[in-house]
Amino acid sequence: MEVSKTDLLSLLKTLEVLKPYLKEIIIVGGWVPFLYRRYGHMPSRHPTIRTMDIDVAVPRRLEERGRPTIDELLSCAGYKVRIYGSDISVVKYELTAPVIEIEFLTPEVGRPGRPSTLVQRGLTAQALRYLQILLENTKEIEINDTLSGADVNLVVRVPSPGAFIYQKGLTLPRRHSKVSKDLYYIFDLLDSSTESRDSILVEINSLQSQYAARWFRNFLRNLDKYFPEVGAEGPVLVAAQYNGHLPIETFRNYAHRVFRDFIRTLQGNAAQRGDAW
Repeated sequence: MEVSKTDLLSLLKTLEVLKPYLKEIIIVGGWVPFLYRRYGHMPSRHPTIRTMDIDVAVPRRLEERGRPTIDELLSCAGYKVRIYGSDISVVKYELTAPVIEIEFLTPEVGRPGRPSTLVQRGLTAQALRYLQILLENTKEIEINDTLSGADVNLVVRVPSPGAFIYQKGLTLPRRHSKVSKDLYYIFDLLDSSTESRDSILVEINSLQSQYAARWFRNFLRNLDKYFPEVGAEGPVLVAAQYNGHLPIETFRNYAHRVFRDFIRTLQGNAAQRGDAW
């Protein structure tokens, strides 16, 4: 199912509420490819899949600087705090009309420890590995739109396409039921245009030197595990999210080729540098 007008209104309503912090927070997760397409002028060859969650990356310490806290802003706008899970508590802000779920995420620092941390008075964020990639490699997107008769003018920060793909690839072993969507997001961005793919390759080569060498090795191995051949799990998972005009078997073959070409190119670049992967 693709993003509806109601879904978009829900996102923009949330961004308006968070407007005092938009320069410091990053919109991550499933909304990122949609924002690239609609407002970031990135071409698209395939349907964009729907997401109900709004994931927001925040630094481990978010200063108030005389502003209402994020918790206060959301509470005043009618959002309610819900806590999920027993072993690992996940804190979300929810609105019932329209339906919105917001989750705040922050980088995990050092050895795995507490699954969540207080980043601002009243605001708890889930601590995740590799999230600093999204916070440290960003781009701004201007939103100038009119929906339901209302003008919306905002500037939001999102991860750069290469950083988005790099972080998604690194976290695949931990994503479980969300792997199918994550692989589709990666495929959709890689296949948007030749120019976009080339730009993503350049950026990932840069990220390889920016972070630990083992991260790049893990990134390649994670992708390679899912796409060794056309009948492997990866193409099936990508196709499970697809609702376009191509026959499913044709699409699976195509998705496999896109990923294999991407993986081989990165492996070749690593070999030229003398890096083991």
